[in-house]
Amino acid sequence: MHRIHRPGHRIRTTALWIAAIGVGLALGSVRPSNAGDAAKPEADAVGARPILATPGQLEREALALEILKTPVVAHATDALEQLYLADARGRTPSGAATARRAAESTAAAAVYTVVNDDPARPVVFWAVNAPHRWFGMALPRAGYGIENPDNVYRGFHVDGASRYEIRGRFLAPGPAELHFTVMDMRPSKGKIQAEGGEFLAALRSDALEVAKDGSFTVTVDSDPANGRPNHMQIPASGHFPVHVRDLFTDWTTQNPAALEIRRVAGPPAAPAPDVATLAARAAARLEQMGPFWLAYNNQHLYPDPPNILETPRLRPGGRGVSATGHFSLASDEALVVTLEPLGAKSIGLQLADPWGVAYEYIDRTSSLNQEQARANSDGSFTYVVAAGDPGVHNWLDPDGQTSGIMVARWQILAAEPPAGKGIRDMRVVKLDALRAALPAGTRFVTPAERAAQRRERALQFQRRLEP
Repeated sequence: MHRIHRPGHRIRTTALWIAAIGVGLALGSVRPSNAGDAAKPEADAVGARPILATPGQLEREALALEILKTPVVAHATDALEQLYLADARGRTPSGAATARRAAESTAAAAVYTVVNDDPARPVVFWAVNAPHRWFGMALPRAGYGIENPDNVYRGFHVDGASRYEIRGRFLAPGPAELHFTVMDMRPSKGKIQAEGGEFLAALRSDALEVAKDGSFTVTVDSDPANGRPNHMQIPASGHFPVHVRDLFTDWTTQNPAALEIRRVAGPPAAPAPDVATLAARAAARLEQMGPFWLAYNNQHLYPDPPNILETPRLRPGGRGVSATGHFSLASDEALVVTLEPLGAKSIGLQLADPWGVAYEYIDRTSSLNQEQARANSDGSFTYVVAAGDPGVHNWLDPDGQTSGIMVARWQILAAEPPAGKGIRDMRVVKLDALRAALPAGTRFVTPAERAAQRRERALQFQRRLEP
């Protein structure tokens, strides 16, 4: 793994907002074609576009919707649902209730992977997200592997025989952290391991050299850096996925980086495959992804007792510390979790369904980071997991379900955080004893305040879809 780290070069962003169309990626127009076609992107009145709505994004989303309608993908989705229902989790109320949702979400993610896995025609593609509508398209839920709502997940593929340039610009205020990682393979193609694969290269925003106007260029090829800043070295042969994560600590203000990728050298591109070929590939990918993540959860999560988090572990590639577990509660019970901040600039707790797909997070609080939650007087954070609303501000909402997966994350940390001290306390209590189990000063909310919290959260997420 080759990494550039220059502590003296921190992100420098401009104090001015740069409109997405100006960056766009100034870096290129963001006006899609096929205006008025409900199945494809349509132009709007002013021509401005959200940062994430690049021409390649919109074109490939339209293609993905076409592939999702094919019988072969529909059949693979049905088969995955049945696989889930036959599993031990599928025989639980929450597992049965969420099996179809999880199968469809994983299917969308598989299709997104296939429409964007050509290293000769790379696009920085937003591939993991909540259901949403934009530009005449209704995009489905696309997530798996306990996706983090605080992240904007984008990606593309590269090959070792080619050279690439990623051109980017930070819009003030930018993400709390921008992170590039090159993996040896997509999870589901290899052995089951904690990160789903091996890290080949990583580059984090605190190591980026950035111009005064917020722009930067990252190079990706098989040569050593040889003095080039912002370089990621990859093997000389093979195809590799690159994951890009914009981490938000404040949904109300932070923006994803504007990004585009160019293949600047490499062998001639093969002809682009047709829809039928892509659909067959997507079905095959889904037939790998679904069983892989099912086996991953059954090996790494479910052997442990419920309602505990594992000892926090340091993640490779500078991705912080995390701890996972699963919860299972009676309808009259709550799980109370208290986390220490460990000096992290980003800390949060999140719930996912029993299959690892995030519970609803646009207008429900299935995740809370340090800006969304209310801290205790000593700086720690106490969260409450319960199927129904317990009236606590820091309620993690599993959409009425009583079981699922949970993950705590500490990100943007000192080099050697005391990870083992991250979890102060976890306990299951009866709802009628909940108030006594919470710290003094816990913030409680009325139904009207909860409704306002949800509305505000939905508005915050909507910023990702707007110019």
